[in-house]
Amino acid sequence: MRESYISVSDMHSDDSVAGSRYNNYIMTIVLTLILVLTAFLQVSSAELIDRVVAFIDDEAITLTDFTQYIKKAEKLTPGLSEEEAINTLINRRLLLREAKRIRLRGKSDDELIKEYVDIKVRFFIKITPEEIERFYNENRERFGKTPIDNVRDDIERLLREREVNKRLTKLVKKLREKSYIEINLTPS
Repeated sequence: MRESYISVSDMHSDDSVAGSRYNNYIMTIVLTLILVLTAFLQVSSAELIDRVVAFIDDEAITLTDFTQYIKKAEKLTPGLSEEEAINTLINRRLLLREAKRIRLRGKSDDELIKEYVDIKVRFFIKITPEEIERFYNENRERFGKTPIDNVRDDIERLLREREVNKRLTKLVKKLREKSYIEINLTPS
């Protein structure tokens, strides 16, 4: 008769398999609880990094963006209200987005916006000699005895800028109408 040896590792009982599955199940639950608890602690200790003060479609304007902009803008326009500043910032973002859409390139946002306005607005404005003369005659007291030839370029520049502002206002109004804009700025 031949003897056979069976090692403990060769023995598989239904109880040991069931126990192993139970241990794996408990370990999975414990690890899951640890992960959930860790995530909860991270979320509960998170700090508010920035606040959104406005949306333009899917683009957010943060409080940091707004604060940086208003500091620069107040240097050029003292007494600028927060409402005027946020609307101006929105208008700038709309113009910048359009400039990028038509693939303009520039060193700065200001340069891009200027180039866009030049291409889409300023280029189409023509001031006639009659308009210059009419302005000169309507504002004679302003020019005194200065001949029209000495102020022609200044008048033309003034009339052109007025027309640019008028057309730019219309363009921005159209861009705003086509966009979803929500302002969440609470006055300080």
